[in-house]
Amino acid sequence: MNIQMIATDLDMTLLRSDKTVSEYTLKTLEACKQHGIKVAFVTARSECECIQYINAINLDGIISNRGAIVRGDDIIIRRSIIDAKTSNKLLLMGLGQPHVKYIYVYTNSGYFSNLPACKHDPSWGTYNPDMYTDFSQGLDCGAYKITFEVSDDKAADAITAAFPELDAVRFTGEPYVSFANKSANKWEGVKALAAHFNVSTKDVAAFGDDYVDIEMLRECGVGVAVGNAICKAKAVADYICDTNDNDGVARWIHENLLFYWNEMV
Repeated sequence: MNIQMIATDLDMTLLRSDKTVSEYTLKTLEACKQHGIKVAFVTARSECECIQYINAINLDGIISNRGAIVRGDDIIIRRSIIDAKTSNKLLLMGLGQPHVKYIYVYTNSGYFSNLPACKHDPSWGTYNPDMYTDFSQGLDCGAYKITFEVSDDKAADAITAAFPELDAVRFTGEPYVSFANKSANKWEGVKALAAHFNVSTKDVAAFGDDYVDIEMLRECGVGVAVGNAICKAKAVADYICDTNDNDGVARWIHENLLFYWNEMV
C-alpha cells in the first residue's frame, strides 16, 4: 500500500460526535506528515468553520465547501462558484418558501445569513462571523455554497428539482439542503489537490461517512468508511474502520500505514 496522501472528512468521520479531535488522532496525523504523507481535510464546512482543527494540525491542504475551494500549500488552486444570476434566483425561491427558515451563503465577499447568528445558533458566531441580510435585494456576486434549513422534505425536493443545474446535497439527520456548482464536489477537489502535490489518486486514502463522501471513497485508491457511516458509503468503500467516536480514522492509519514503520503513537 503506497499511500502518499490522506483526504479525510471531518464531521462524524475524523471528529468525534462532540466535535472534538483526540490527541491520539492528532499524533497519528503528525506521524503521517513526518513520513512524507500529505494530510488534507475534505469537508462541507468553510475554512472559517474549520479554523480550530486547522490550527491543531499543520495541514498540507484543505478542500472546503464540499469542493468549491481547494487550497494546497496556502495557495488556492481551484474555485467553483454558482453565478450571481442563479444564486439570486435560488435565494428568491427560498425566501418565498414558508418551510425555509435559515439561509446561509458563502461568497468571496464574506458570509451572509437571513438571521443573526445568535438567533439561529448561539455557537455559530463564535467561528463564523456572518453578516445579516434579508436577501430581498439579492447579492452582487456569485456564491460558493448556499444552504437552506428546510423543515419539510417535499419543499426541499421542490427547490432541488427547480435547479437541476446545481448540485444539491442533504445531510443525514439534518434539515439542511446545500447547493453548489456541479463541479464543486469532494472527488473533484481531491483530484485537483492530488495533482498539485504530484500524487496519483491511486495513492490517496479517503475517509468519510455520508452521501457527499461516496464518490471519493469509490474513486480514490483506498476508500475507508467509518463504522458509523451510512450503508451506501460502506458499500463502495474498500475498508470499514472503527467509528468516529473510537478514533476509527487514526486507528486504521496506525494499523495499515504506520505499522510499516513500527510507529508508536
